[in-house]
Amino acid sequence: MKSKPTDLLAVSLYGMDGRTHNTMILFFKNSCKGVVQIVEEHKADVDIIDADAMDAKVILDHCLARQPLRPIIILSLEKLNIEHTIYVAKPAKTETMLAALTEAKDRLKKQKEKKKTILKKPEDSILDTAKVNRIKPSIEKQVPFELSSEKKFYSNPLEQKKTEKHKAAMMINEQNFSNFIGIISGIDFNDPVQWRNARYSPKQYYQGYVQSSIKIAYEKRQVVKLNSDWKPLIILPHSHELWLDFDDKQLRAFSGVELTSSPIHDVKKMTLSKVNPKEEGFSAKLDKFQDMNIFVWKLACWTSKGRYPDTLDISTPVYLKQWPNFTRLVVTPHAMRIAALLVVGPRSMLDIIRTLKVRPQYVFVFVSSAYAIGILGQSKRRVDESIEIEMPKIKSAPKKNLFSRILNKLRGSDKA
Repeated sequence: MKSKPTDLLAVSLYGMDGRTHNTMILFFKNSCKGVVQIVEEHKADVDIIDADAMDAKVILDHCLARQPLRPIIILSLEKLNIEHTIYVAKPAKTETMLAALTEAKDRLKKQKEKKKTILKKPEDSILDTAKVNRIKPSIEKQVPFELSSEKKFYSNPLEQKKTEKHKAAMMINEQNFSNFIGIISGIDFNDPVQWRNARYSPKQYYQGYVQSSIKIAYEKRQVVKLNSDWKPLIILPHSHELWLDFDDKQLRAFSGVELTSSPIHDVKKMTLSKVNPKEEGFSAKLDKFQDMNIFVWKLACWTSKGRYPDTLDISTPVYLKQWPNFTRLVVTPHAMRIAALLVVGPRSMLDIIRTLKVRPQYVFVFVSSAYAIGILGQSKRRVDESIEIEMPKIKSAPKKNLFSRILNKLRGSDKA
């Protein structure tokens, strides 16, 4: 009887539907043979999480809170840089997955060595288990996909004075919807044929410049200022905040202007510069701070005016990566119904309109805002996103010599 290998990594999979889970098992069995053993959660040494799953935030918080902390591998379509995790881009390739597993194995080895050292020195064995690690990801995308817990504790009294940042959600009903987002001329939303024309390009509006600036701020890990002929916007990636001395009426008016064709606003004045936060005098106007996702969600509402981004196709299903934080975001009509429908499975915008029997503007504005903060994407099979299948090379059949071909021909004529 063969003994069970002791060098296999015991791995547990999280956030995957049945089909993706089975595909991952086959992937490890065929491409990572002799390296991984899929086990139940309580038996695992390494956790692998699909960070694009709806419940990814809850799963990650659970895994990060576990003591001792296991190595965590996160799979995502977007690049994530989260402390105590190992990132693998989707679709996962054999080479990158093996490298991640090797790193996980090294971390486990270091943990064991550290544990041995602690046991040898009793006086140094007191661990600070009360210390909580607050994880804030730095992500290379339009806006951060925040996986940290929604519950926050503010030890600094000044933090509590950032009223805009912590403001509760605003509920918009159907009667006030048009007043809130504005009206688009030239499109009859009562005519389904015209729905495909209800598109807009965020790049031509203030929204596009804001999202590009946020992306750069996170890539450079630098506080930056977006300068324009309107109001300077300061982006603080480390605290996931924005600072803008404005009111909602001003922002709503400016966000609806197509800057690339505006005779009033000059896009050449839209520049980005580095900022020293200590020189900006934030403490004088703490109420001007805003949470980044809350701001971008609201900005997308006012920019779209009930349209959808031109980078999305109205007939192709869209899906939610996580449930929107409706306790803080502007809640447009039927937003929760739309989100609940997308939780069940991907749907096209046309399908959502027909299933829920709601005005197309309600669907388009929700899709625009969710897409702007990075929690909605255009769908394809999740199993296709999870791994990259390496097709074996097909060997061409060896050429038969002249004698073999003549012999086969003779055999064929005999049968005839």
